[in-house]
Amino acid sequence: MCHGGILSETAFYAEDMNHRAVRLFAVGALLTAALSACVPAPLRAQPGAQVGVQTVLTPAPVQAATGETGLYRDPGPAALQVRTHRPAFVTAVLLPQSGGAQVIGVGAVPADTAVAVALPATQGFTQVFTVTSLAPLDLAAAANARSVDGVARVVQQATAPLPTGSYTVATTVYRVVSFGTLEVTASVPGAQVRVNGRRVGHAPLILPDVPEGRVTVEVSRAGFDSVAQTVTVAADTTSRVTAEMRPETGGLWVDSDVAARVLIGRQPAGPTPLRMRVRPGVINVNVVPLDPAARTETLLVRVNVRQDTHIVCRSAPEFTCTVR
Repeated sequence: MCHGGILSETAFYAEDMNHRAVRLFAVGALLTAALSACVPAPLRAQPGAQVGVQTVLTPAPVQAATGETGLYRDPGPAALQVRTHRPAFVTAVLLPQSGGAQVIGVGAVPADTAVAVALPATQGFTQVFTVTSLAPLDLAAAANARSVDGVARVVQQATAPLPTGSYTVATTVYRVVSFGTLEVTASVPGAQVRVNGRRVGHAPLILPDVPEGRVTVEVSRAGFDSVAQTVTVAADTTSRVTAEMRPETGGLWVDSDVAARVLIGRQPAGPTPLRMRVRPGVINVNVVPLDPAARTETLLVRVNVRQDTHIVCRSAPEFTCTVR
C-alpha cells in the first residue's frame, strides 16, 4: 500500500489495472485503514495533543452509485473547512498524486470557528495534512515534496522544539475522477440490480454518477438464474447492460436398458436416454417402454435447482425405475 513513502492510489485499484474489476469496498474505508498503517508518526493525530482540529471538504463529495466515498469531479473540492477547539496556528500541506506538495499557510485561527482554506485543482488521488499547533510553524520546506515521508521530515523538524502535545495533524483524502452513466434493463422487470456487490435498485433503472472504469453488474430475481456482466463505464457517456433472465432449472436424466419414451406431466419429453432442464419442484414422470408387454413406470420426482436428478430403469426381472 505504501510505495517509497507515498500512500499510493495504485494499490487500491490494482484490481482495475488487472481487469479483474471491482471495487468491492468503499474508498473511504480503504483509505482510513491504509493511512493508519502507512502515514509516518509526525503526520498522525498526536496522542495527548492540547489542541484539536476537525476538517471537512466542501462541497460534499459526489454520492457515487458504486458506494465509493471521497470522489469529486474535476477540479476537485473547492475548500477545506478547518475548525480548532482553541486558538491555534494552522498550515495545510496538500500532496497530490501527480505533483509535488503545496504548502498553504492559513495562520492564526480563532477557537471553534470554521475557516475555509481554498484548495487548488488537482487530479487523481490527493492527501491534505492539516498541521495545527499552539505556536507558529514554518513548513515552507515541505513545498514540492513528492512523498509522505518528505512532508513528515519537515513537520518533525519544525515541531521538534515544541513542548509535547503542542501540535497535531488531521489527514483528509479525496480523489478526482470522471463519471459516466449506467443503464440497466432486464427481461424480467423488477429484478434486483447490484453494482460491485452493492444494491442500487431494481431494473429498469438509470444510474448517474458511476466512476469511470470497469464495474460488475449483477441482476437477480427469485426463481431465475442471476446474470452478471462486467462493463467499462466511460466518462460522460451512458453504458448499457441488458440482462436476459432465465428461469432456474435442474437437470433430469432418464436412462433405460430398453427403449422407452418419457412423459413429464403427461406431455411427451422424448426417448431414452433423456437429458433435459426442467423447472425445480415435484414433477410427474412416466417412463413408457416401447415393448407393449412391459408395464409403464410412474414416478413423482423432486428436481432441485442446479442439481441433476437421475432416473435409472432396468428391464429384469420386470421393468422398474428408481431415482438416484
